Amino acid sequence: MKKTNIAILGLLTVFSLTNWACEGPAGADGAAGVYLSVSPALASVAKGGTVSVTATTNNGTDGSYTWASSDENVVSVSGGTVSGISEGTAIIAVVGDESGASASVIISVTGETRTSYDYTLDINPMFTSDNFWFPGSDACTWCHYANDEEELHSKHVMDLGTFEGMMYGADPDPDNLAGSGHPLFGETTTGDTDYDWGNSMLKGRLRNNRMPQAPAWEFLRDESNRLGPDITVSDGVVSVIRPIQYTSWDDPDNVPNALGLIEAWVEDLKAGGDLNVGGDDPFSYAGDDGLTFNSDVLPFFTDDNMWFTNSTPCVECHWGNIEESYHLMDLSSYEGFIYGADGGEHPVLNGTKTALTSATDIDWGSSRIKHRLRDNRMPPNAPFLLSEENRDGPDVWDAVEGEMTTAVDLIGRWLGAGAPH
Repeated sequence: MKKTNIAILGLLTVFSLTNWACEGPAGADGAAGVYLSVSPALASVAKGGTVSVTATTNNGTDGSYTWASSDENVVSVSGGTVSGISEGTAIIAVVGDESGASASVIISVTGETRTSYDYTLDINPMFTSDNFWFPGSDACTWCHYANDEEELHSKHVMDLGTFEGMMYGADPDPDNLAGSGHPLFGETTTGDTDYDWGNSMLKGRLRNNRMPQAPAWEFLRDESNRLGPDITVSDGVVSVIRPIQYTSWDDPDNVPNALGLIEAWVEDLKAGGDLNVGGDDPFSYAGDDGLTFNSDVLPFFTDDNMWFTNSTPCVECHWGNIEESYHLMDLSSYEGFIYGADGGEHPVLNGTKTALTSATDIDWGSSRIKHRLRDNRMPPNAPFLLSEENRDGPDVWDAVEGEMTTAVDLIGRWLGAGAPH
């Protein structure tokens, strides 16, 4: 694989850092092992200006920290206060004096105070830098580095290392890049400027954990587990093949799978035109026309060990349309699926922000259930926090507004300004 880098080489000459990443798997309590988080993780400062960086030790304690700059001619640092010396980019490294855990901050120095957003300074480093989104995260450009999948093997024909590549979107036609890809920023068509960050593909991938969690669903680079486990369908009974296997990815039309089963129910419900038929209305899948939501679909949300070994049931967190249930969501009944999440404001059977009122509103392609069951959060293996406090990425410094914000929100501000580059 290939990676696009900004000017961050030389960092490892500052410290012999061997503990960049968190240790252990992601889980309900976040990353295991001692790790540092920094605020901000990305900043732009004018020559002669300063920005304050704070370090926090997680799952451990540090009485003090050691700070260093990869290039003292560009930025200097003293106790977390970073000063811009000359134009350029440098890395600030921080190490906990007791834990030995470490983290880094990307600092760009400009000639004067900024009045506008800039792709190179504000956006590009988020996608081309290791350890930016969370400790141990790979740069997005390890996998998405060119609009070429056939010869260069860049996943989804996607280039997250350049402005032009991002604007071509995901899975564009290699022979006709302009206008053919899936927009990353919510545009109607790639190349348009009607950005809709709130409903964009990229925002969803950066924020939304794949479900179910705890322990986390394994990330497979070949994506073979995205359709869920293989199943058997016989005499009106659906069973997960055990040991669990994922072979349907290469032949989804002939290998029954969990996502295919749910899709068949959703599409049958839409075709029937009546949301009130209930969970015992029969539907067909894999040649069997005696399946029902209650008997064959619902167990994938109420039983454990259904999606991967030791997976917890979805109803562990989503068991009622009340505030105590995460996102006020009930995945334990047919009625709960129809009502949706967050007080009915967010249907689970489509991707809109208005309550489901008729079967014609159903849209499996954009449905929240489909995306949460199959789409990995990016970058892979982001720590899963029930509090959701890490969903918007690390803190970054907004040099235009002169305030701290989050990585996800800074992208939105950049788009709101017309995506200048």
